[in-house]
Amino acid sequence: MLTENKTFRTLLFAYGLSTLGDWFDFIAVAIFLGYVWHADPMTMALLPIAYAAPGILLGQFAGVLADRVHKVRMMIAANLIQASLTLLLLAMPDPLWFLLVIALRSCASVFNDPAQQTLTRQIVAPEQLLQATSLNGAVFQSGKLIGPLIGGMVAAMVTPALCLIINAVSYLLSAVLLLTIRHVEKKLPRPASWEKTIPFRLAWQEGWAVFLQNRVLLFSSLFSLLAMMAIQLADAQLPVVFREKVPGHPEVVGYSVSVIGLGALLTITWLHRRKTIRSFGWVLGGGVLLIGACFAWIGLFQPGGGIHWLLAASLLAGIGTGLTSVGTNYLVQKETPTHALGRVRGIIDSLSSATFIVAPLLGGALMTWLGPAQAFLWVGSLVGAVGGGAILLQRWIWGKRDADTAATAAAKQAG
Repeated sequence: MLTENKTFRTLLFAYGLSTLGDWFDFIAVAIFLGYVWHADPMTMALLPIAYAAPGILLGQFAGVLADRVHKVRMMIAANLIQASLTLLLLAMPDPLWFLLVIALRSCASVFNDPAQQTLTRQIVAPEQLLQATSLNGAVFQSGKLIGPLIGGMVAAMVTPALCLIINAVSYLLSAVLLLTIRHVEKKLPRPASWEKTIPFRLAWQEGWAVFLQNRVLLFSSLFSLLAMMAIQLADAQLPVVFREKVPGHPEVVGYSVSVIGLGALLTITWLHRRKTIRSFGWVLGGGVLLIGACFAWIGLFQPGGGIHWLLAASLLAGIGTGLTSVGTNYLVQKETPTHALGRVRGIIDSLSSATFIVAPLLGGALMTWLGPAQAFLWVGSLVGAVGGGAILLQRWIWGKRDADTAATAAAKQAG
């Protein structure tokens, strides 16, 4: 049973603490910039860059490093640096210095994900990878639901500075938890890359070779990036389109984001009960199709219609988000050789970070050119068509081996 894996439980709790703290932090940063310093639009536009640019620049370096060093020590160091820089935010005199420290903290956070994903692969049995991936996704979505709600209450009733302090404490507690499993890697088999005999540049090239030569891994990652870009595009422009569709109801934006999170959490919970994914075409293609359907639905919505229809569309996007996020992470864990997992995760993380910058800019340009309703309709139709095409072509993209393997395993269990 996965719940009996003490190392994984500790790793999951540490991840949960830091994730919850991150969402408290998200609220505090927004309040400081928007309401305390009254930052202008250009300064606000630098915020996603401060969060995402370090991932683009350092993601692949972090991935190579995760394959060559102690992963637990790497995560502990990242948590301690993040805690220190979070407290340093409290002393910043103006928005630009504030954003600079956020960027430095983001540099440290880049090193967490590849280390965690690589360690998870090493300590979890292959038949439990889907459950482990689902639990990580559920923790993230739960933090996204709970963190902003409680963080907003704390910021409103006390001070946003307390949210930053809570985040710093969450990093410190996460580091303390990781200290209890710091010796676990001594019991694990060491890959060749541990000995550092491969030059850094060749190790990086090997990671790209693994990523590009595995068709299943490559196509699945591209689908995940497409879904992520679509989600980021919508997140940035939801207030604009809802301002047109439901004027006078700004609260619908918050309701929609919460319903998306709820749909993702319910889907991840359902996937957690499964032993494996039999068809990546239906999971990844279907997830992208549902996200596209949500955007097209919002684009077609007529002012005066019931708000519940917009929330129903948001639920579709949440289900699609849950399918694509868990499906891709599970497939990356399953398809990538253990010795190269950190490098592949670093490549995917750096590409993902790029979407956080490109998507809002692309969304703004499309909104200006087509108008909110038409932009959502056309983007949704295109994204949905890609998802539908993936379902139709799933045997060519993903092959039959996953379904055959799952069927064989089921037959053996039945026997």
